[in-house]
Amino acid sequence: MAKAECQTHPVRWLTVEDIRKQQRMRRDAVVAAMLAGELPYEQRGRIRYARITDVQAWEDSRLSREKMPRRLLVHPDLAEFAA
Repeated sequence: MAKAECQTHPVRWLTVEDIRKQQRMRRDAVVAAMLAGELPYEQRGRIRYARITDVQAWEDSRLSREKMPRRLLVHPDLAEFAA
């Protein structure tokens, strides 16, 4: 009876194709993020899988990076136009 009370939810795995559709991005971008270490994955045979929780964390970090303004270097001759 105690076993029924503490059931755990199984880990949900997504393929590259599932992630691509969910995030609305190119397959190459998802694979590049996996190979760069931004998105943890497991490869079984030739198919790559990522946990749904890792995909959500990757999405959050990716979106928070886009909100932060970037500081770009400006050539000294063009500094007056950058203001």
